[in-house]
Amino acid sequence: MKKTSRPIQFLRLSICFVLLLTLVPFEASAWGRKGHHVVARIAFNHLSAKSKAAITKLLQADQNDKEQCAQQSSLVDKFACISTWADAVRRDPGFTQTASNHFVNIPVFVPAAQRHYDANRDCASKDCIIAAIESNRAILADGSKPAAARVQALKFLVHFLGDLHQPLHNVMDKDLDAANPENQGRFQDKGDRGGNLKLVNWLGETSSLFGCWNLHAVWDDGLFDGIKENDTALAQSLDAKLTTSQIAKLSKGDVVAWSEEGLKLAISKVYKLPKRNPNDKACEVRKPDSQFRECRSQDCQDSEIHYRYTLDTKYRDKNVPVVKSQLSSGGIRLAHFLNTIFDAMP
Repeated sequence: MKKTSRPIQFLRLSICFVLLLTLVPFEASAWGRKGHHVVARIAFNHLSAKSKAAITKLLQADQNDKEQCAQQSSLVDKFACISTWADAVRRDPGFTQTASNHFVNIPVFVPAAQRHYDANRDCASKDCIIAAIESNRAILADGSKPAAARVQALKFLVHFLGDLHQPLHNVMDKDLDAANPENQGRFQDKGDRGGNLKLVNWLGETSSLFGCWNLHAVWDDGLFDGIKENDTALAQSLDAKLTTSQIAKLSKGDVVAWSEEGLKLAISKVYKLPKRNPNDKACEVRKPDSQFRECRSQDCQDSEIHYRYTLDTKYRDKNVPVVKSQLSSGGIRLAHFLNTIFDAMP
């Protein structure tokens, strides 16, 4: 066998690393690629013939195919591919304003009677996922709109309906970390940023290539590490387990009800964290000339310091079923949402 020279090996590793960076967001975003693809693939199995025909036609008018979904050979693969477009463009000029469209900050620290979606409190400027879904639904449902605008709305909807079923995209907790103003009872609009500011020791790992492990990243990607099937196989296995009555039940409700369902799961499952170790603190420091961060347990001057929670296999095993259930729910509801639009059109 011919040996590969070290320069070539290094080049290949460098290329792989660069490609990896293009696939992973700098800050966690719902479900990661695998989760969004699973939601889309489940949904595709439940789209009506009219919906599939409309989607096929719309995708032909896509003027911003950033992830080259048109190159996919089948409609289901194209549909899965577009599910991550909204994350791919969120830092592009012209789309930075959509970053806050991926979530809604419903506070969990208010009295129990107030733990529900309040549009005036949680989406006062129409700048949240619930408002974004409605505005894009209106565009997609309007046949007089240009096809380019409607396909963009479709891509946002496929992504946002997936985001909605990641519990941490429906919730805001207090930060509760060292020296942060939330400790003194001051209300902060962003709070813990859906768990992004709750640092964790995840199965013995405190950091990744992109900074400290945090609770949001655990729910986007970490919990998927225990699921060995690829997105196609996982979608097939989850869909096969759904009964007709379950599908009918999941199709009921609306976006607000589905968001509040995620809120309840965040309270009852996601935020059921072990007691913090007061001696385990960390910070994230921006690497020089890089958008990535370094996780440190010392030398944190001028950086926000956070307590760290230790999450083990017990936390993983309790919550992998929750992830699978939410992926199934998201897929069925995405299909129902789109069918309601397309089937009503002339």
